[in-house]
Amino acid sequence: MQFDLQNHNWDGAPYIDNFLAQSDWVRRSNHCIEDIAVGAREEECIDVFPASVDEAPIVVFVHGGWWRIGTRKWFAFCVQGLIERGYAVVLSDYTLCPDVGIPDITNATRLVVKWAFENHGRINGDPSKIFVAGHSAGGQQAAMMAITDWSRYSLPGNIISGAIPMSGLFDLRPFKKSWLQPKLQLTGDTVLSESPLFQIPERAPPMFVTLGDDESVEFHRQSEVFYEAWKAKGNEAEYYAAPGLDHNTSVLSLIDPESPFCTEVHRFIQSHC
Repeated sequence: MQFDLQNHNWDGAPYIDNFLAQSDWVRRSNHCIEDIAVGAREEECIDVFPASVDEAPIVVFVHGGWWRIGTRKWFAFCVQGLIERGYAVVLSDYTLCPDVGIPDITNATRLVVKWAFENHGRINGDPSKIFVAGHSAGGQQAAMMAITDWSRYSLPGNIISGAIPMSGLFDLRPFKKSWLQPKLQLTGDTVLSESPLFQIPERAPPMFVTLGDDESVEFHRQSEVFYEAWKAKGNEAEYYAAPGLDHNTSVLSLIDPESPFCTEVHRFIQSHC
């Protein structure tokens, strides 16, 4: 299966070692407020990197890991380029499957967005400029934030200024019959309700669908179908396949504020501030 990165496409250990080393350096090199509790579960905490200037755009970043591995502590490297570009960054986290289901993860991410809006002053952020980005499973979460009806949470309907799913997963149907199902425990209802592809409203924030150009055919197909569906609903969308990068090297490049990938993300955010 072309989504099975763990068993077929790469040796994960060197990547994880690099993630941890780079993330430790990012936390030590920047002003970071760690371990702020947001939800009721132990893992539902955030690390925040306040902006160096007032009223900066806020980026909520959601890590990947197939909803079943990893924590925000692994993925702080993803935000270095954004910090250097002048953003306030909130690094999200959630309890992993199978201890919870994907709907619980989505609700945990909503709590992070709510925290960013209500606590923007603590991180020198502008509550009218909140963007949600995420990689892989985190890309699914970024898209879910863009389709959320925020009035149900007593928040402004336009709370999200833009979404940036990176190597995202937008149609969960393939995973119900995959190697992930014992962990994800998807049902027919959750496959539909947690697939952003099937929930696109007619009025939604701008979407920047990104991935590495060297990713598998299925990652490209999911991103392309979602991008076209977003536009078909009359919503604004852009698509960017980063040349020469794959599922992991694309997100690793976010550590460099001048990398082409980080530069494109920055350009998208600035164009919607």
